[in-house]
Amino acid sequence: NEELERKVHNTIKGVTENTEDFHFNTAISKIMELNNLIYKYIQDLPRAKQDKDTLKFAIKNMILLLAPFAPHIMEELWEKIGGEYSIFNHKWPEYDENKLIAKKIKIAVQVNGKVRDTIEVDVDANEDDVKEIALLSEKVKKHTDGKNIVKIIVVKGKIVNIVVK
Repeated sequence: NEELERKVHNTIKGVTENTEDFHFNTAISKIMELNNLIYKYIQDLPRAKQDKDTLKFAIKNMILLLAPFAPHIMEELWEKIGGEYSIFNHKWPEYDENKLIAKKIKIAVQVNGKVRDTIEVDVDANEDDVKEIALLSEKVKKHTDGKNIVKIIVVKGKIVNIVVK
C-alpha cells in the first residue's frame, strides 16, 4: 500500500528531525499517527488483500523509532518480530526522499455544495482529467443525471465543485 509506505518514510524523517532537535513529544506524536494508520490498514483491508511486506516494514520501523523512548518493551517486541538481540545494535531507519511524495491524491467532489464522493487522481492530473473522473463517479452521477451542469470548478489538489440546475 503506497499510502502506508509513504507514511513510514515521512514518519522516519519527522522522528529523526524531531529527536535531533529534542522535540520528543512531537516525535512520539508522529509515531502515534503511524500506529493509527497501521491499525486502520489492518482493520479496513481483508487479510488476503494486505501487503504483508509493507505491513512488516511499517511495524519494524515503528518499533525501531520507539526504541529510544520505550527501550525495554521495544527490545521485547523486536525479538517477537524476529530481530536479533539487541535492537540498539540495529541501524537507525533511513527514509527514501522519493517515497515522501504522494503519486495520487484524494479530492472531494461536491454537487451544489454538498460532498457526494471522494475521487483519487494523479498528483499531476490536469483539470480536464479531474473533471472527467469526477463526472464518471456513480455517486456523483446520481446527483447530475438528467440535470444541466452549469459550471464545474476545480481547485487543484483540493476539491471539485459541480453546479447543476
